[in-house]
Amino acid sequence: MRTKIKIKDKIQIWGWRQGLKISAKIHDLNYFFWETSLGCNLNCRHCGSECGMDKKGEELSAEKVLKVFKNISENYDAHKIMVAVTGGEPLLRTDLFDIMDEVSAMGFPWGMVTNGMLVDEAIVEKSIKAGMRTVSVSLDGLEASHNYLRNNEKAFKGAINALKLFNDSESFDCVEAITCVYNKNLDELEEIYEMLKGTGIKAWRVFNIFSKGRAALDDSLLLDKKGLIKVLEFIKGKREAPSSLEVSYAEEGYLGCDYERKVRDTFFYCGAGINVAGLLSDGSYSACPSLSSEWKQGHVDETAFSEVWENKYKNMRDRSWMKTKECITCKEWKNCKGSSLHLWDWKDNNTTLCPYKLFNT
Repeated sequence: MRTKIKIKDKIQIWGWRQGLKISAKIHDLNYFFWETSLGCNLNCRHCGSECGMDKKGEELSAEKVLKVFKNISENYDAHKIMVAVTGGEPLLRTDLFDIMDEVSAMGFPWGMVTNGMLVDEAIVEKSIKAGMRTVSVSLDGLEASHNYLRNNEKAFKGAINALKLFNDSESFDCVEAITCVYNKNLDELEEIYEMLKGTGIKAWRVFNIFSKGRAALDDSLLLDKKGLIKVLEFIKGKREAPSSLEVSYAEEGYLGCDYERKVRDTFFYCGAGINVAGLLSDGSYSACPSLSSEWKQGHVDETAFSEVWENKYKNMRDRSWMKTKECITCKEWKNCKGSSLHLWDWKDNNTTLCPYKLFNT
């Protein structure tokens, strides 16, 4: 049930809302995803992109990848644009560090998301030499629940080993674990928290699985109202108590004042196409890799990225067209703007998940 909004919260939300309007107009690029490949050494049950080893070898060439980054560096300040290297599994690319050596030399700070299976001391050393600043390792529960979701009995040990190796090197600005919460690890949150504190890492980011890719075929992976509230209350409680491990909720939709800024540092914000862009493994320009193919804005073989960034992405910057169905009469539309773009269902012309509605029904 919705609680009464405090005057202070109303003022903060108003100020944040004005800032978003300015951001959309300026569209100052500060975050760039590079989806290195859809090849992956795991076959995860929840994978939104349906990655796997059968996709290995379909990567965009290093020449074309670097062409995009060179174009960005020539038109924008590379030092102010964080590059997120993701996949698939980025470490399957044998040329990954050669590419990132050059990207780093252009001035881009960068980080990587990995399942940890291929991480050893040599990989850590290559990451350091290539200028990597942050790393996120997927850790989806205690051993049984992680291995179940990742579909591999060695996945848990690989993730824990990677977290420890990266953290023990003391060479990165941030080493974090990222966790997708589902029915089998929902009751393990406290144990996972203590386990992660034991690794020495300082950051833990929590997601809930949304219906895309393989996850769309298994509703048991999706949290209901009770489950989602349990996750948010857990995070809220941990953030209220001083700790060496900071827990935060990912950008998974507008939550309303009961949870905004209580489970993450800022109010809800989907920056896709506003200050976030991306290069997909097939050479298409989009925003984050979680978006469906309908959000693609162009291709590296057709147009330079800077031209696309300045002249396209309009359906992401003005989201008034997303005000459909129940959103038309929703008083929170001005704050939500249709929620996260990766939750948009093009066939139904509606968002697939509205946490705010879920909490208030």
